[in-house]
Amino acid sequence: MVGAPGVGKTALISQFQTSECINAYDRQRDVDSSEQKVSILLNGEESELYFVNCTSAKEEIDRFEPPDAFVVIYSVVDKASFQKAEQELARMLDSDMLRSRPALLVANKIDLARSRAVSTQDGKCLACTYKAKFIEVSVGINHNVDELLVGILNQIRLKKQQYSAEGGRESSPAHWYKSRGVVRASMKARQMLTWIFGKEDSKFKNCENLHVL
Repeated sequence: MVGAPGVGKTALISQFQTSECINAYDRQRDVDSSEQKVSILLNGEESELYFVNCTSAKEEIDRFEPPDAFVVIYSVVDKASFQKAEQELARMLDSDMLRSRPALLVANKIDLARSRAVSTQDGKCLACTYKAKFIEVSVGINHNVDELLVGILNQIRLKKQQYSAEGGRESSPAHWYKSRGVVRASMKARQMLTWIFGKEDSKFKNCENLHVL
């Protein structure tokens, strides 16, 4: 789990581990924590997810085994944390970390609507640019937290199934980077059309579906 300090990483992991609503805003900042485990039963199969709370993905990958997924989190009331999330996604892509692993972009603190600094559309646009999934949550009121946890496991399983079906082959780096450039250039245009015509593009809708790749 990657994100700037104060976006709610520690609180989110804690919420994953309990069915009760915690008071996330009592925490002034994220506290470094060791790997934490969450057990989840999905479609009759039990899995254990281990979460590592970190500020930079690359630093943690140097210390731990490569993860099965990346959860990149930002606060909708903190524009700098959104920019940090974009930097982390770019770094992951440039380091070739995303071709065989899912990434989920998580917008936290959506209950603080009056202080919002990052729009939903900006979040979707960023997620689509990096072929990541997108979800808005509020750890403070326990909104969409369970959906996110199930979605993380779904994405891990689906990605592994895809990788196995393709015989362990990955798309070529050249194709991946070309696609990235095309998507980044087109997403701004798609977003503009959404604003003008009021009809959401299918790519934006798909990025919110955590049950498909």
